[in-house]
Amino acid sequence: MKKIIIILGFICAIIAVVLSVTPLYNLAFAPIIIAFLSGLFLLYLSKKEQSKSKTIQYIFLLVIISLSLTIYKGVFHTSEVGNTDQLEQRDEENLEDSKEILEDLEIEEDF
Repeated sequence: MKKIIIILGFICAIIAVVLSVTPLYNLAFAPIIIAFLSGLFLLYLSKKEQSKSKTIQYIFLLVIISLSLTIYKGVFHTSEVGNTDQLEQRDEENLEDSKEILEDLEIEEDF
């Protein structure tokens, strides 16, 4: 049971670190929470068994790194909006093309 929790904690912590440095940093919160909870559970088990484990420290270190990167990106990330004139023009062209296609369609009513 303890090895499964250790593996789960490491995998989630590594996924959280990887997600926190990508543009998908908002998705990093779920593995951060899972890794943190598995670290807490491992801490509880180690206190119960009176054993010391470095793996708990590594899991918490990875969680802290990924959480700090995610919070940093959340605070300092600015979404850049480019030139929207081209997008609006393309939308208008698509709308006109769609109207032309609909006008060209012949609807048969065979009821």
